[in-house]
Amino acid sequence: MNLYTVIIIILVSVLTFMAWSQIFGAPWIPTSYKTVRKMLEIAKVKPGETVYDLGSGDGRIIIEAARFFGAKAFGIEIDPLRYLWTKMKISVLKLQGKAQVMLGNFFYKDLSKANIVIVYLLQDTNNRLIKKFIKELRPGTRIVSNTFIFPGWEIVRQDNKAQVYVYKV
Repeated sequence: MNLYTVIIIILVSVLTFMAWSQIFGAPWIPTSYKTVRKMLEIAKVKPGETVYDLGSGDGRIIIEAARFFGAKAFGIEIDPLRYLWTKMKISVLKLQGKAQVMLGNFFYKDLSKANIVIVYLLQDTNNRLIKKFIKELRPGTRIVSNTFIFPGWEIVRQDNKAQVYVYKV
């Protein structure tokens, strides 16, 4: 196999993985660390609480939740490359047992143990999640959304500048 073929295979693989996550939820646009901190603060994450990040990308939210807020954090990521990258970061930071990432589609994962669910998805995906949240989440579970809202649900806290919204089931 020549270098040209290897480059083409790598390029096609990367583009496929990028398209894959967009088809199933949202394109990967990393949340700034400042906004990650704001999301966790506005959610009022307490030590020992269980945080889920749907479409967790490179794992920055679950890693911050585990490291600095004492949460047990779970990410769900459909892109195999970002999933592996997050597993590696968790291992390097020695956060096994505190942060975990699962490979798969969050529409098919059980969220019933969550105290807090964090999303940075598209509006259409948020709309589709409403039924899942009503069915699976316990009363009092906090949902934090970056940029996009949950129509018809009351916002209990928000930061308009950061475009971060908190809802309660």
